[in-house]
Amino acid sequence: MTDTATTSGSVRESLLEAARIELIEHGRASISLRAVARRAEVSHASPKYFFRDKAGMLTVLATEGFRALTSSLRAVRQGATPQPLAAVGHAYIDFGLQNAALFDLMFSPSDLHADDPELLQAQHNAIGELTSAVTEITGEGPVTSYGRPQMSLISWALAHGLVVLARDGALQAATGADSFDATAQIAKELTEVFDARITTSD
Repeated sequence: MTDTATTSGSVRESLLEAARIELIEHGRASISLRAVARRAEVSHASPKYFFRDKAGMLTVLATEGFRALTSSLRAVRQGATPQPLAAVGHAYIDFGLQNAALFDLMFSPSDLHADDPELLQAQHNAIGELTSAVTEITGEGPVTSYGRPQMSLISWALAHGLVVLARDGALQAATGADSFDATAQIAKELTEVFDARITTSD
């Protein structure tokens, strides 16, 4: 690798690290290329050189997010657990609540280049982990009265909805939980109920 390539890669990574911090501090709506460049201590033209526009930069962050989510889901799914779908649900909830700004960005297609091939593949891989967990529970036979793809989407909708409800305070208000951690635990327990329901369905 040439020194120029090394320098170019370093600048790009510095920009992405600055963008990650800006995202956490200011949210997807307020992040700007100029602020990212200033934080990274590079020229104002650098973000456009590497990412073309704000959506391009955010797309890279979202793609990274989906890859990290996939790794988290895969690690728990492949671990020894009597409830693989619940374990995946727990990991999904943990990721969403611990990376709130990134999670919000990942599911904000209007702020991204939503047709980016790498982003689409990363999204597909993350949902694929839920499909794999459903398959581990049910085997290759029928999944209750639904098909496996539909059950995977239902599982995703449940986990994702619980993240949003817990993050926005609605679940805490509805359950009377006395803390954010207690609310997160309730969300996880609901995924266990869902897992058990699938496992015992005819």
